[in-house]
Amino acid sequence: MPKIKSNRIAVYVYRTTPAGPEFLQLHRAKDHGEYAGIWGTVYGGIKSGESAIEAALRELHEETGLKPARFHQVEFLESFYHRGKDRICILPVFAAAAPRQFHVKLNEEHDAFRWVTLSEVDHSFVWRVQRQAIAIIHEDIILGRPPAVDLLQIGAN
Repeated sequence: MPKIKSNRIAVYVYRTTPAGPEFLQLHRAKDHGEYAGIWGTVYGGIKSGESAIEAALRELHEETGLKPARFHQVEFLESFYHRGKDRICILPVFAAAAPRQFHVKLNEEHDAFRWVTLSEVDHSFVWRVQRQAIAIIHEDIILGRPPAVDLLQIGAN
């Protein structure tokens, strides 16, 4: 029977441009894990004694150098079955707004980055849960449609 694990986080970095929002993708270096060579977002583990929010901010800074202009909890959980480990994984999702003058500083886990426009998301992000997360971030956080958007902002209260 597969175990259920929730010891990782996902963070989607976005920036707004005159042409519309763009989402940061990181290219996993060849020698870094089973997803080496795949374009993705910021993923990381939650350390013992660390909250999901603390892990997300730490991983975000470690992998990109970013201290976000705004940081939100997203009303979405990435969930998937990891067949290699016979495990169901559930990840809380966060959205990080990059300030205009942000310069990506990659760590050793990644060897390249790129910004993906909203119209490129469907063919740039491999996993359906990633595309779903971005759609929710766009509608709920960037466009600010639901009444709860202010309640989802971390560090605003």
